[in-house]
Amino acid sequence: MKNTYQIKIAYRNNLSLHKITSLIESVKGVKIKHLNLMSKGKDFVGVLAVEVSHLIELDSVVRLIQSNREVSAVEKVYPNPFAASTEMWCTP
Repeated sequence: MKNTYQIKIAYRNNLSLHKITSLIESVKGVKIKHLNLMSKGKDFVGVLAVEVSHLIELDSVVRLIQSNREVSAVEKVYPNPFAASTEMWCTP
């Protein structure tokens, strides 16, 4: 069973979106479900929804992103334990 988690991210606008997405999808078993990024001055900020089968894969993604010097902030957002589903967002 795969669960979807959100990752909040902030990075400089000179880093390409392709580099971020390819870095994330380089981890086996991880798939990007949704991107919501916007430009805030010299930075891009937003949320990525990633689908993982094991929580260790999410930790691997966060470590890979944090290892890039261009990324200024990365934060995992765990699902609400009181929610009816572990899905962070529902896709119609």
